[in-house]
Amino acid sequence: MCKDIKAPEIAVKHGMTRLVFEEDFDSADTIDANATGEEGYKWYVRRPYGLGTVNPEDYTVKDSVLYLHEHHSMHNYGLATVDGKNGVGYTFNKGVLEFRARVPHYDQAMRSGKLPGGGGPAIWSFPREKIVDQPPYTPQWVETDWMEYWGDLELFPGGHYTITLHETIRAKKDGVVVPERAQNHSLGDERHFNGFHDAKWHTMTFLWETDLLVGYFDGEEVLRMNYGADRICDPVPYVVSGEQMVGAFSFMNEQKLALIINGSKCNPLEIDWIRVWQK
Repeated sequence: MCKDIKAPEIAVKHGMTRLVFEEDFDSADTIDANATGEEGYKWYVRRPYGLGTVNPEDYTVKDSVLYLHEHHSMHNYGLATVDGKNGVGYTFNKGVLEFRARVPHYDQAMRSGKLPGGGGPAIWSFPREKIVDQPPYTPQWVETDWMEYWGDLELFPGGHYTITLHETIRAKKDGVVVPERAQNHSLGDERHFNGFHDAKWHTMTFLWETDLLVGYFDGEEVLRMNYGADRICDPVPYVVSGEQMVGAFSFMNEQKLALIINGSKCNPLEIDWIRVWQK
């Protein structure tokens, strides 16, 4: 943390000038490549839900850039700041998240073959308790997809990148714990995201405060999400199942989020740096 790194303008405006997480990928030593699950690493390869470990052939650190290129299926879950077995690692609650990343040009992705439906490349978050998710199960959680490629080139000939919130509530039915309702909200200005796969570096910045999420693409605001325990979200979210709920996404206010990053075989992800600022 000795580098003179200036906080982004939005972080300064909101008093979030304390750099609490920094990864410039100057070395692969920050990755728990041997799957020890020990403290002290920034990224862990052990994944939850029986997914096993991320294969060493699926990522490379070179010239201060992390390449996630997936020779083996990552199942949309790559390196994470929390170990998928014991929960050791970094999480954050509110602040400003910023990263600089790029993906291949759209034409290159097409020549690589049909993209798998859904999934990487993505930079996203789960709460720590959901990652380890042993009984008693987490009753409610929000998955936050900061940047995600969604769909395939047959469904979306122009490519489709989104920022999405998913909320799920667990309930017991006939003695079995199942997701009862999910809220799904894709956010962002598609004019920007349809140009994301131009093989150029882009910076995405997110302000996360109580009841508010604001996103910026190369310094320009592209989304603003207002939510709260006593209100329906603005803008109103798309409902996957169930009905509109007062308080949707408000549970995120209390969550401590891990960062998860993954690429895909047809669309690898390159990350220059990731940072988190707080008050």
